[in-house]
Amino acid sequence: MSERDKLAAWIISAAGADCTHRFEAPVEVPDWDEPPWVELRPLTEREQLERESLGVRDEYHLDDSGYVDRIERRYDLAAMASYDYEHCLVDFCLPRENDNGEIVPWPKPDDFRPETLLDDLPPVLAEWLSEVIKQVNMRDPAGERVLGAVKKI
Repeated sequence: MSERDKLAAWIISAAGADCTHRFEAPVEVPDWDEPPWVELRPLTEREQLERESLGVRDEYHLDDSGYVDRIERRYDLAAMASYDYEHCLVDFCLPRENDNGEIVPWPKPDDFRPETLLDDLPPVLAEWLSEVIKQVNMRDPAGERVLGAVKKI
């Protein structure tokens, strides 16, 4: 990792609307000039905290004396994914089948709703999209290594 890469992790505004990254899907679509792609931005710290607040719930169970007997943590993965899609997906061009059965480009609509992707994504595309969102938000192993390295500066 270069010194510039280490320093970049400390620079304010390295997240949010002005910091986008384009990812091309590892698939070729016949008759397309380029592969499907997404343009993502990392969540800001406030957004990361909101995402966690929406998706993680701790339930405290008390014993007869009023002491905590156990804590159950519950995750709402759909809420977390929806939040990622809403805030991280700046733009995209993904394959979609039209009424005639043809595979056509689907650009991000102006009235985009995250539920559209949650309801319609096939597993392979969903997994790839999840991985690149983790990558841009440094929630993947490589990102965690970068965060660990920059903390040593």
